[in-house]
Amino acid sequence: MIFEPPLLILTQFPGKFDLMRLPWSQEAKARILFNSAKFEDLELAEVVIDGMTFFLSSLAPSEITQRFATERFERLCCSPPSPDDSAIGIGTRDNVSSAKHLPEVNHRLLLLGKWIGESLAATAAAWLPSRKLIGFAYFDEVAGQYLAGGPFPGLFQTSFSEDRNGCYTTTGLRYFSGQEVRLRAPPEYSAADTTERLVRIIDDLAINGKIRNPARFRGKVSGETLIFQPSDDLSHVDVIIENSAKDTVPTMM
Repeated sequence: MIFEPPLLILTQFPGKFDLMRLPWSQEAKARILFNSAKFEDLELAEVVIDGMTFFLSSLAPSEITQRFATERFERLCCSPPSPDDSAIGIGTRDNVSSAKHLPEVNHRLLLLGKWIGESLAATAAAWLPSRKLIGFAYFDEVAGQYLAGGPFPGLFQTSFSEDRNGCYTTTGLRYFSGQEVRLRAPPEYSAADTTERLVRIIDDLAINGKIRNPARFRGKVSGETLIFQPSDDLSHVDVIIENSAKDTVPTMM
């Protein structure tokens, strides 16, 4: 049985570490049901919070070293993992995996990350679908804002890049919507104009799911149209921004 947790909380385990005996805070203990017998003889445990089931896994320093040596991560506010870093992996279980795009599920997953990181003096957090590694203090702040009713943490849980032809492509959005975005804007649009629109599209797909049929939507400024064309297998959607008002330069709000 192999589980691939999307969220890793990096820390150095104190002495002999037992996944079944995490030093939960009083707040966490009051809300979590911990099933230590679910995965006998495996470095796995099951927790239930507010009726939603998640799994925890323990990753040894050798596993962390190998993963970060073979995969490229974008680092924000943190150093590369040290050879002594271990991690707790957090992921959804069967009864919530199909609903992992819902804010209620994502909230609890990130909340578990906060609680575990705070209890183990974590140094960093990694979101594997987007290949982002950020300092734990930054993760704690971003997750805290989201849990308090703030925006979806797209800059952590997704990423995007621009190729030499001016097309922006997302990474990690598939975890939430089952679909990545490829976006192209008119040449007169600045990078800031384009990424602002892309972030809005990411937020919408992360919460509402993939685009299944071709569609056209009115854009943010006069004369602007967003054209959505999903691929045949729905694995990605091409978004083209057209602006019929050639003399209109979009401005940031």
